[in-house]
Amino acid sequence: MARKKRFVPFIAVILLAALLIMGFFAAVERGYSVSVGRYLEASNGADMVILEDAPVEMSSQTNRDLFGGLATGDKILVLHDGMDQSYPGRTGVYAVLKLGDGDIDDISPAVVDSLIELGWLTVP
Repeated sequence: MARKKRFVPFIAVILLAALLIMGFFAAVERGYSVSVGRYLEASNGADMVILEDAPVEMSSQTNRDLFGGLATGDKILVLHDGMDQSYPGRTGVYAVLKLGDGDIDDISPAVVDSLIELGWLTVP
């Protein structure tokens, strides 16, 4: 009986992982993109993700607060629409998953300087 009780959490984890994987492939099939980058909150309160040294302004496409638990520099995974070709870019976001902690030092100084020059950030 004790062996059966140990398998219940294991089976639950496997089923949850399978559901997440199926959801991921369904989202990609519908044309959404998945990216990993660093979160940055602009001086005006705008939420941004830094993808390969390119800042992208994010706007939530849901009724939930997707960015509430994030701090500048946190590593995040983002499920989003296509991106506007502007600087900074723009995209609609459907889900955010925090992958790790970070701070402003995890973002390229060149990107920070560029955003300060454009007025998105104030001088620290």
